[in-house]
Amino acid sequence: MALYDFLNELNKQTRGDLRVDEYSRILYSTDASIYQVKPHGVLIPQTMDDVQAAVELGAKHQVALLARTGGSSLAGQAVNEALVMDFTRHLNGILEMNREEKWVRVQPGIVLDELNYYLRPYGLKYGPDPASSSRAAMGGIVSNNSTGAHSILYGMTADHVLEMSVILNDGSTARFGPLAENELAVKMKGNGRDAQITRAIHQLTQDPARQAIIRDGTPRHWRRCGGYNLDRFVPDGVTFQWPYDPRFNLAKLVCGAEGTLAVITEIKLNLVPLPQMSALAIVHFESLPEALTAVPIILETGPAAVEVLDHYGLTLCREVPEYARLLDGFIEGDPNCVLITEFYGESEAELKSMVERLVSHLKGQMVPVTAVVPAFDSQLQADVWKVRKVGLGLLMSIKGDYKPIPFIEDAAVPVEHLAEYVTKVEQFCHDIGANVAYYAHASAGCLHIRPLINTKMAEEVAKLPQITEFPVDLLRGYGGAFSSEHGDGRARSWLNEKFFGPDLYNLFRQVKNIFDPDHIFNPNNIVDAGPMTENLRFGPDYHVIPIQTHLDFSSDQGFDRAIEMCNGAGICRKRTTDVMCPSFMATREEEHTTRGRANALRAALSGHLPPTEFTSERMYRVMELCVSCKACKAECPSSVDMAKIKTEFLAQYHAVHGVPLRDRLFTEITRLSRLGSGPLAPIANWSLQNGLIRKGMERVLGISARRPLPHFAATPFTKWFQSRSRNTQHAARKIVLFTDTYTTYNHPR
Repeated sequence: MALYDFLNELNKQTRGDLRVDEYSRILYSTDASIYQVKPHGVLIPQTMDDVQAAVELGAKHQVALLARTGGSSLAGQAVNEALVMDFTRHLNGILEMNREEKWVRVQPGIVLDELNYYLRPYGLKYGPDPASSSRAAMGGIVSNNSTGAHSILYGMTADHVLEMSVILNDGSTARFGPLAENELAVKMKGNGRDAQITRAIHQLTQDPARQAIIRDGTPRHWRRCGGYNLDRFVPDGVTFQWPYDPRFNLAKLVCGAEGTLAVITEIKLNLVPLPQMSALAIVHFESLPEALTAVPIILETGPAAVEVLDHYGLTLCREVPEYARLLDGFIEGDPNCVLITEFYGESEAELKSMVERLVSHLKGQMVPVTAVVPAFDSQLQADVWKVRKVGLGLLMSIKGDYKPIPFIEDAAVPVEHLAEYVTKVEQFCHDIGANVAYYAHASAGCLHIRPLINTKMAEEVAKLPQITEFPVDLLRGYGGAFSSEHGDGRARSWLNEKFFGPDLYNLFRQVKNIFDPDHIFNPNNIVDAGPMTENLRFGPDYHVIPIQTHLDFSSDQGFDRAIEMCNGAGICRKRTTDVMCPSFMATREEEHTTRGRANALRAALSGHLPPTEFTSERMYRVMELCVSCKACKAECPSSVDMAKIKTEFLAQYHAVHGVPLRDRLFTEITRLSRLGSGPLAPIANWSLQNGLIRKGMERVLGISARRPLPHFAATPFTKWFQSRSRNTQHAARKIVLFTDTYTTYNHPR
């Protein structure tokens, strides 16, 4: 009853779009993790007033709330049994930028690549660069305390969050920023909710005994994002990669909190200068241990980043045409793995000197390198980084039910321990019958280890907690971090007490209760989490209804597995590069992404929706705007072929509902175009411009009367081409022109 009242009141008080239908709930029930949790509903807020109303009503009715942006989270923190609030549609603005002071103020829904595109003309960028930057928005990046390939230069997101505006658990607003001692004293004398929180956190973090607990429990390695950032309130004894600001700042605590403490409405971010020039050195190795052992030696030459691309990743790249072509530009032979080593400099001469020094240093240290391929050209460098950034999705493109899934992938250790740590984890996985795949930020000691697990089998699911628990003691011994950029979420929160120790974990619980005593903000993440094996997207009980297909899906191991190739990474939500996905670029709707369509189809096949929904008119609307361009087949790292899937869906749908006149007409478009061109072209063209005829076409065929239609050609292209004079005497090259129905029979424009 409370939920019904909450949704009813929310619908009356907000201008945004409140969606409680089953399809909308399904579309927001997954992220890029292994989990699926259906929300109570989805709010697409138009204004921050809508968000504030949702929080006020959530507090009143005790309904959980989850602020969400791109849904690219890998640990399951972007799904919950809550009202999901999607900031990316409307609350995605760049509000203010100060070039001289190098900061920008943004709304949570702005995508990182779009922000950096805006900043580029000013010679600035946001420093931390997660691989999901093409679709990850700043609200999620800040909530995860994310970083990326250049973390050795720029540290963590918390280093660059200067201030933020938030909505607190009672619906009141607050602005958190750095406070000098006199400002802090004034703040703590206040009466508002933000003053209460400030007093409580100050008392919690300034007690010497508790500071000792924070120092002892915080990983020594600087690349860390798990738990709550209490280390930001301790004056000494912890390490940071970026210069540390000792002023009291609650924005640093909300950063990395995974939406569990407050709802972020604005963020003021530090900016860094764009590098003047850059170069890459692709260092080839015969084995992964040799490569990882070489990382500390490479770091002695002062690179900006060192990234691993292992043999598995290289092999998968070669299986995707888009990326196989790119590999040919910088890979020599068949190495086991490569270290992508980047340098920043002010001139090409300086960069060449840096690469030469690297080669000389590796040789002098007797590092067993098989090749070093330099990349000074900007396009070649872009190709290298493109391949690196799609590494995660490519790992997920493995066909079948065994997938390299994320759950222990986010650990980081000091680089001198990286090879030993990886060897021990790999051996443990092999001992219990699990193979592993990798991708990594080697320069920061972060190797993303992905065990291959079939979560549809109970005995395989039982391996998840075993494998997750094994590294905990190892990491504590190395001073490493359990989570270093992907957060805790459902995958790792359950082990936070063991990893951080009961004393520090108790402080985390106190932080949660200070900010959110009723646990309405993204509950059961970071603290008080359930077992990691609950709410799996594919669990032992996962089954699909049988479908007799018209097309051959044997290479995908079935129609259902072709759909399941979508892992939820959300690359189909990008808008700044390439083609995928044109319908999302036009509508900005999750439903019109490749991921959204896959989620809806999978839900109908697996029972999350009634089986009859598979061929329903509502499912048809989900699939309708797919233009079958096959961009997803080429650009999606998992090679999801939504065009083929849509063709099969339409065959199934029309078998139930019949083929409409419009579709039958367009299947005969070649024959009709042949009739309409040539001598009959004047009559056909007059007909297509006649208002009465066009209105009839709109009513009967659904072809808008406002859309101008192409004229038929009086002379078809093929006939014109055959009659033209040919002079190939001076032709340097031959070309092949494939003419389709349109180019043959319609007048060229």
